Amino acid sequence: HRDKKRDKEKVKEKEKAKEKEKERDRDKEKERDRDRDKERERERNKERNRDKDKEKDRGREKERNKDREIVRDKDRDGDKEKDKDREKDKDKEKEKDREEVDQNKEKDDVEKEGEKDREKIKDKEGDKDKEKDRDKEKEKDEDKEKEREKERDDKKKKEKRSRTPPRSYSSSRRSRSSSR
Repeated sequence: HRDKKRDKEKVKEKEKAKEKEKERDRDKEKERDRDRDKERERERNKERNRDKDKEKDRGREKERNKDREIVRDKDRDGDKEKDKDREKDKDKEKEKDREEVDQNKEKDDVEKEGEKDREKIKDKEGDKDKEKDRDKEKEKDEDKEKEREKERDDKKKKEKRSRTPPRSYSSSRRSRSSSR
């Protein structure tokens, strides 16, 4: 009888322990859910803050762009005046360049005249030198031609000699062939 009681008590204790375990599990689950909810809320807040920051950045960027345009407009006005000044300076420079070119042309013309005269004199002297050079060239060519002709003649003589065998050789061949 006592054993049965003990067994029942043990069973009850086990059930209580299981119940406590289940309760602990439920509490843990609730805690996890709360933590998840908090984390989600934090993420939402971060997202909202990012959106607000982006909105602020856009506003600042618009302001900067307006400021830049104002500065650009001022610069353009200043640039127009500078461009006018530059154009005037360029025109003055062009005029100076034209005058310089005219002066240089005159100098060049005078120098060319002098050079032409000098060249005429040189040409006369050069023609004489060229004639001498031509004569020398002709003599050299003639010498070379004579040399070549001599070489050709020598070759022909050698070829004739090589074609006709010496007499003694040919006669000995004849005698051998007849004896056979």
